[in-house]
Amino acid sequence: MNKKVFFFLFILSVTGVFAGIIFHEKWFDFIFKPLIMISLGGMFFSETTGISVRTKVFAGWAFLFSLLGDTFLMFTGKNQLFFMAGLGSFLISQIGYIFLFQHSNKIAGIQSWSFLKQYPGWLFLYFLYGNLVYFLLFPNLDSILKVAVFIYMVALLGMSVMALNRKGTKPEKSFWFVFIGSLLFVISDSVIAINKFLQPVPFDGLIVMSTYMAAQFLIVRGLILQFTKKG
Repeated sequence: MNKKVFFFLFILSVTGVFAGIIFHEKWFDFIFKPLIMISLGGMFFSETTGISVRTKVFAGWAFLFSLLGDTFLMFTGKNQLFFMAGLGSFLISQIGYIFLFQHSNKIAGIQSWSFLKQYPGWLFLYFLYGNLVYFLLFPNLDSILKVAVFIYMVALLGMSVMALNRKGTKPEKSFWFVFIGSLLFVISDSVIAINKFLQPVPFDGLIVMSTYMAAQFLIVRGLILQFTKKG
């Protein structure tokens, strides 16, 4: 399919998700939320036809489990197990992104941990943020969620750390797209956690979905820029 078709499908998914939130039409989710990663995955693979099998595997891994996570989280109102399944799916997705970002560094000829070895203070900031959020959530988590949320937070922040470690990737726009996307992912998931386990967040649906969709879009576009050397 033409890359313009996938871009149109992504815009359609964004429009549909926002319409569902604004007009309180929950059934819109079942149509448009799965379309987010389907359209972005199609966009990626249609524009990066010359990439290696390993790159395809890592990218497909991250996209597929993001899609599964989106799907499971649509049913959280029915059973808590769907939330756990969604959390598990996104955990696997974050691990996929970690491998994909590390692999993209190898392709770019960037040494492992080169940026973070030079600027280790960034790791402290991530450590501080993760501990702060977990400390706030901890009293409201049961024994299973204490472990599950901790593991997911490590993976989520690890994904963003690996996005930061792509510093030096050419074109530079590729680095910034992926890194900003990773930060938006962290914001989106943090709002979900705070809203679910700590206190209600005003306009949580709009905040979560706008940051999430922007995050996935920027990550995908940033990777496309690297693998096609555009920009």
